[in-house]
Amino acid sequence: MEHSTNASGSGQEETVVSPTGHSEEFAQQRVSNPTKEAWVLDSLKKRRTEFLHKQQIRAFVGTWNVNGKAPPADLGQLTAWLGFVPDNEVELEKLPELVVLGFQELDVRAEAFVYNNSVKDMEWTEAVERSMGGAKQKLVKVASKQLIGMFIMVYVRTDMVDVVTDVKMASVGCGIMGMVGNKGAVAVRLTFRDTPMCFVCAHLAHDGAQVERRNAQFHDLSRRLTFAGSAADADPLTPSADVVGSGATEADRMHSVFDHSYVVWFGDLNYRLAIDTGDMDEILARGEHRSLLGLDQLQIVRMNKQAFAGFEEGHIDFAPTYKYIVGTSEYDARRRPAWCDRVLWWTRPGCEDGVQSEAYESVDSVCTSDHKPVRAQLGLDVWRVDVEQRRAVFLEVLRELDRYENECIPTANVEATTVDFGDVYFGRAVRRQLRVGNSGQVPLEYGFVATPNRAAVAPGWLRISPEHGMLLPGQHVDVELVISVDERTSAPLSTRQEDLDDILVLHLTRGRDYFIQVHGAYQVSVYGMSLDVLVHCKGAVRNMTRADFEQCLRSGQFSVPRSMWLLIDFLSRYGVDRGLTLFNYSGDSVLGRRIREWLDTDQPLDPGTILQWPEGGDAQGSSRMSLTDQTLVASAISDIDVLAPSTAEALEQLSLGTWTPTPMRAESDSESEPDLEPDSHRHLSSGQAAEAIAGRAAHDAGVDTVASCLVELLRALPSPLIPTALYTACIEAGGHSRAAALEALEVLPPGNLNVLVYLLAFLREAVERGATAAARVARVFAPALLRPPVGHIRVDAEDGYAEMFVLYLLQSHGQI
Repeated sequence: MEHSTNASGSGQEETVVSPTGHSEEFAQQRVSNPTKEAWVLDSLKKRRTEFLHKQQIRAFVGTWNVNGKAPPADLGQLTAWLGFVPDNEVELEKLPELVVLGFQELDVRAEAFVYNNSVKDMEWTEAVERSMGGAKQKLVKVASKQLIGMFIMVYVRTDMVDVVTDVKMASVGCGIMGMVGNKGAVAVRLTFRDTPMCFVCAHLAHDGAQVERRNAQFHDLSRRLTFAGSAADADPLTPSADVVGSGATEADRMHSVFDHSYVVWFGDLNYRLAIDTGDMDEILARGEHRSLLGLDQLQIVRMNKQAFAGFEEGHIDFAPTYKYIVGTSEYDARRRPAWCDRVLWWTRPGCEDGVQSEAYESVDSVCTSDHKPVRAQLGLDVWRVDVEQRRAVFLEVLRELDRYENECIPTANVEATTVDFGDVYFGRAVRRQLRVGNSGQVPLEYGFVATPNRAAVAPGWLRISPEHGMLLPGQHVDVELVISVDERTSAPLSTRQEDLDDILVLHLTRGRDYFIQVHGAYQVSVYGMSLDVLVHCKGAVRNMTRADFEQCLRSGQFSVPRSMWLLIDFLSRYGVDRGLTLFNYSGDSVLGRRIREWLDTDQPLDPGTILQWPEGGDAQGSSRMSLTDQTLVASAISDIDVLAPSTAEALEQLSLGTWTPTPMRAESDSESEPDLEPDSHRHLSSGQAAEAIAGRAAHDAGVDTVASCLVELLRALPSPLIPTALYTACIEAGGHSRAAALEALEVLPPGNLNVLVYLLAFLREAVERGATAAARVARVFAPALLRPPVGHIRVDAEDGYAEMFVLYLLQSHGQI
């Protein structure tokens, strides 16, 4: 039997176990998944009487904080605590099968901490055994363990010694610096017949205010108290892993406290009363101590599951066990009385009701310490396992499971093996449903799985919901398939490098795979096309083939994309020149689709359609306009057609040659900030009819829609106009100065710089002529120009810095 003393104790790493208490390797080897394991365990539980033989034993558990005192000279006090010692002849069957005694503060000398040389354990062992009288001849000590002041002893009745095996001991200190053994636990685990159990004698932090520390010490001890492995099964229902030939045994891992059928946790746990009612002395004097149990900290933390969750305790019908004046049964008025000394137990799932409390009391007659000793008599159900019969039942259960699986292979009814999405446009989701039904006789687990050529379940432009699930026989589910092409997935589709074609794999657990082809006809658009491709496109992109794009990319390029020029030219002619506001309204979605179609098919933007678009979004809404309004619109369009082109005049000078960007100039400290506010005395250059329209409304639904199309064109670029690699530098510049903003763009690719200069020229003119405000431009265009890289973590001020960065660019007339 091991007997040792140390200052800090030792602990091993906790072993992670499955919910049923078995190691993960064990569960996976025995059956293929947790669902099967649960079925096997349930089947074994129903047949447990075929291989389990239950017996009830009695366990005496005693705990006493001896306050550093020597054993009492009157051994009758110890005999009174033990309780089971008869006055006359000892009858073996009347003795408890297990006697477990725990002490705290056995040795409080400084030398015990420094030199680890406590000798008090032998003194107390001899005193206890002498107090047993004739019962000592019927009991055998199988284990003892000391850690400074904590000491545990385990005795087994002589006729039961042969059925107690796998005795192991452990100790852990959690006192000073979380390690020293002035506080902590000593523990013994053993297997009684085929039932593993663990006894923990603990001494936790003192002082009524240290509830959280006691809770933390409980969890720390639960984690660090471990025992070397053994061949015993933690669960008598199931055989060890080696039964089915894995070669892995229980000896290959460490056991935690909770790897047992039962855990009995006792000692000076030091939980106090939560508050002082002010009349405790009177309550205790009247013997009404039970009315104070509602204030017991241990009961409160158990109820709140902060510590000792799942533990049980016998009914407390004795007075608080602390703090007494030594040598008396009177409470020390300097301390609040409390039930510090306790005995609790925990049972693993499947062993519920395996512990019964037969007696739970303190011994008031023992007065040598400031604590009263406590004792509990527990009835424990233990099992004897017929190993060969259990093995036979276990294998029968596995064969039954195999038979069910072979007879009931899951099958599915998949509505279609091809899903056609038709025409698919950028930014417009297309949905289809695929019905999957369970046509078999067993529950069906299904899931879409990755293919050898792709790590993901589906390509980026396809979403599946739900990706996996379970169906009972006769049930079905409508799986939603959604194709949505956005800036993240559009680049290879826009040049016909890829198509909207894929094969999905629907896998049935323990069943076959179904292959489902999805197809969509992507309508190539300038939206979602990369900038380097856009500047090469000189006509309609909708019907271009892959070869057409390859040839196009080898030809000359515009300095800015033609689609962008068409949008800005329209906004300049029919928005800014007419005195209408821009970027304040989102426009109409139906008209927006028509404008996109014109851009994709290289058709001019029709002013007659756009400027007559009704406010409500109805394409036929112009028929509801009064004759006067229709005349004004027609006159306005006629007048605008002959207006001086202003900004548009410069835009029409696009060439196919190589663009040479204007070098950036450093900011001069002497330069004054350009005035971006509109001239209130500026007269519109449009005709009288245009002035009449502008006077009736500050904005036009058609012009608003064109403005929205421009913003969305920038947002749809797979790589933003200002590359994401420059995002952080631009955000930081927005928080500093205009000079910093210009410096951040010095490494901007030439093609991107051309487009940015062109866009800023238009926006600057729109601000100066009162079509919009600089702050509004910054708010609308900052998200379109600056896009954070993937995985970027945004901060609160980031949006404001981005807007300031755009404002700095607007102010940098002639410097960029």
